[in-house]
Amino acid sequence: MALSTEYENLQKRKSELEKELQSLTDREKNLEESVKTLEVKIEVRKLEEQTKARREALETLESKVSELEKQLMEPHTAEIKEEEEKPPTEEAVHDEQEEQEEGVMVTVAPDENQETTHPREHRREEKKKRLFF
Repeated sequence: MALSTEYENLQKRKSELEKELQSLTDREKNLEESVKTLEVKIEVRKLEEQTKARREALETLESKVSELEKQLMEPHTAEIKEEEEKPPTEEAVHDEQEEQEEGVMVTVAPDENQETTHPREHRREEKKKRLFF
């Protein structure tokens, strides 16, 4: 009988170990699935952060493009406003005062930014100036 009791105990132990092994195997599979799921969640979160950062960068660029397009649409008004805001130079004020005092005609050198004119056009301009002074 001792052998049969030992045999039964061994059979129970074997059965318990098989159940535990199956339980551990199932738990291992569940944990592996959890690891995969968590890794994907982390990747998704990183992608969401990258996407958000890229959207913000695009919004900034779009805003800048919009502002520049607005400036491009109104270049002449901005230039005119800048010219109006500039105070007259000392030289221009002095020349104007001399002209008023002496009645002398003042010839102004062309602006560096101004395009040069053809000699004939220059002569015509000079004639027009003489007529007005």
